[in-house]
Amino acid sequence: MLGRFLQILCCLLGVTAGRVCVAQCGYSPKIHTNKDYCVGSSLIATSTHALQNIVWYQNGQPVKTAVGTQSIASQQIDFQITTGYPNSSFGDLGSDDAGNLYILDIGMQQVLKWTPGLSDSARTIAGPYLQNPANTMFVDASGNVYLMSGDSGMADAQYPALITEYPAGGGDSVVLFKKPLGHIYTYGPAFGMTMDCLHNFYILSLMPYITEWSPGATSGTVLMTDANVSSACGLEVGFGFRRDRSGNLFFISGGNVRRLAPGSNTPVAVTAYDCRASPLKYLANFWIDADDTVYVPTIIAGTNVTIIDKWAPGATSGLSIITSTGTLSGSGYDPIIMDVKGNIFMLDSKLKGVAEFRRTSSIDSVFSPTDTGAYYAIVTDIQGYSAYTDTIHINSPESALPSIQISASATSTPVCTPISFMATVNNAVDPDYQWMVTGVPAGGDSTTYSYNLFANGDKVYCILSAEGGCAGLVMDTSNVIDLSIDPHGTASVTISASKDTVCKGTTMMFTATVLNGSNQPVFEWLLNGHPTGDDSATFGGVNFSTGDVVTCLIVSDDACGLAKSNSIPLVVSVPPVIARDQVFTIPYGQSLTLTPVVTGDVSTWQWTPATGLSDPHLADPVADPAATTLYTLMVEAAGGCGDTATVLVNVYTPLAIPNAFTPNGDGRNDRLYVLGGPVNSVVEYFAVFNRWGVAVFRVNDAAPGDANAGWDGRVHGVAAPSGVYVYVVRMRFADGSKKLYNGTVMLVR
Repeated sequence: MLGRFLQILCCLLGVTAGRVCVAQCGYSPKIHTNKDYCVGSSLIATSTHALQNIVWYQNGQPVKTAVGTQSIASQQIDFQITTGYPNSSFGDLGSDDAGNLYILDIGMQQVLKWTPGLSDSARTIAGPYLQNPANTMFVDASGNVYLMSGDSGMADAQYPALITEYPAGGGDSVVLFKKPLGHIYTYGPAFGMTMDCLHNFYILSLMPYITEWSPGATSGTVLMTDANVSSACGLEVGFGFRRDRSGNLFFISGGNVRRLAPGSNTPVAVTAYDCRASPLKYLANFWIDADDTVYVPTIIAGTNVTIIDKWAPGATSGLSIITSTGTLSGSGYDPIIMDVKGNIFMLDSKLKGVAEFRRTSSIDSVFSPTDTGAYYAIVTDIQGYSAYTDTIHINSPESALPSIQISASATSTPVCTPISFMATVNNAVDPDYQWMVTGVPAGGDSTTYSYNLFANGDKVYCILSAEGGCAGLVMDTSNVIDLSIDPHGTASVTISASKDTVCKGTTMMFTATVLNGSNQPVFEWLLNGHPTGDDSATFGGVNFSTGDVVTCLIVSDDACGLAKSNSIPLVVSVPPVIARDQVFTIPYGQSLTLTPVVTGDVSTWQWTPATGLSDPHLADPVADPAATTLYTLMVEAAGGCGDTATVLVNVYTPLAIPNAFTPNGDGRNDRLYVLGGPVNSVVEYFAVFNRWGVAVFRVNDAAPGDANAGWDGRVHGVAAPSGVYVYVVRMRFADGSKKLYNGTVMLVR
């Protein structure tokens, strides 16, 4: 167990620990059984990563190795990324453990998130119009995005001045470093950024120049300058900057990928391209896997040919694994990544798309134990990163279930005398222990428990959780030991509660009564065995839950000086809750079954007034009031806890438009307007036209039934002639739907 812990710790610190090391900052493969935990069942290893190797272990010894098969497609699948912004210009690429891709859009200063296979469009998760993002981005396994941005106050706004984290799932961004490059602005803009598991950042600048930034630092540590790099082809820096599990940093300079080892300031070339060869190959970014195998997209000068070369560690030449002709743009700067499934993606900034070279892989992930023992697996993913699964215990069908018995050093003692308990278990694998004293957890996860402040009548027992038999995790409760505690016949304390049952959120009080104690005993109240801080003869609160246990200790002037009260287990009833501001709508002359939203258990219902209801004691009475009525609903649970709220039943007149009106000033039918209509509906548009199609009246966004929003029969202040007019009404209802009405109306004078 310690060895496995040290392996994982080494990985988290960026130290190589043999082959067993986690990808970036870890992934969690699992194993499960297809049947039970008996011999004859099969164990199945699973992971979000595509696996190329599985080594099964029994009791720490390897018993089976499975090696997968894989192949990478030579032809790409082209994806066009729709952003909705014509000025988009792609600059960097990242991926997470869920298979999502992240694209840095320099043109629109934003970050896009895209899930291959699910959509051909990407959504914006940061931006647009971020603060001058540099042409580099880092995405961790959880989907947190880290960007560098320029400072508009500097002479050249593209020089990085901030590192900002954009959390996965949204939320406010966090500035991690402000003006982090300081004295190295003169070495040009950032061409790459990466991060280790401890949130140390590494920045590659043009020249080249590499610095390390620890969390919270105000200045960086210089790891390498251009003085440490030599090349017959110059020192021009390419895009792309990676860090492996051992802490090596990889970058492009002088036409080759170079590695800077931890503690060294002089990089060495790990590829061997000839800058004088014809035709010349230009490096277009690169990718590093766990074995430090380098994948390099190269562009052949003067052509549309892109070749992805694979360079094994120490190789003198690369192996061309993919050749693409005429489809990629060949910009020379487009990034390449390999996701957790082994698929290779290359970003095409000119075509604003992504080329995917899909990998197919398969592996036998099933193992059938033939003997009992503790089983786990070490899996290696498609990029060469390894991790441990959890452990499963396999038993024989004849194995007995775990059991526990406890014994005590004494069962009858004076108060303050320590009593020790010992647990004896059988057939238990990796057991866990929970000691209990009168229903309250006590002690630690141990086979022994000792305490000296027991009360008379306390009951001590232990609950065992362990792997055993073929049922997996089994729980067993020990025998119960009843204690007889003598308080020396002097001080004692008894507590009582104000109520046997209370409603959740209401106050419950406890009172301690002391016999044969001092005039001023010191109280200590305990809730579930933990001190509450209350030191008076009473204790109360509102935040109790069913199953809580209250006790009290006192320090008095008896022979021992201590006494413990009885324990009171609490019963707290949770009241039902009526949702507020509920409204039901009924057309005039019709009925409706009321279905109020109420959470929790309800035993009684009471509606008032009863007018217009079929039964005021039902949860769902039928309502047919003659007019809009505000009802009061009272509900109560079996424990007596309840809630009260109002429910509005709105009775409305159905929507109507008159077919005639008489604007003669007699106070009747003087205006033409929309009558009635459902609650919260709006007259979005109401217009009246004469026989020649000329609009004589128009109103927008009026309330139905509002005569002031109607036509008074005048046009520009002059009475319109009698006759037939045409109206058009567009209604917008509460649910967002709309409906158009039209017809004729007679103006009569």
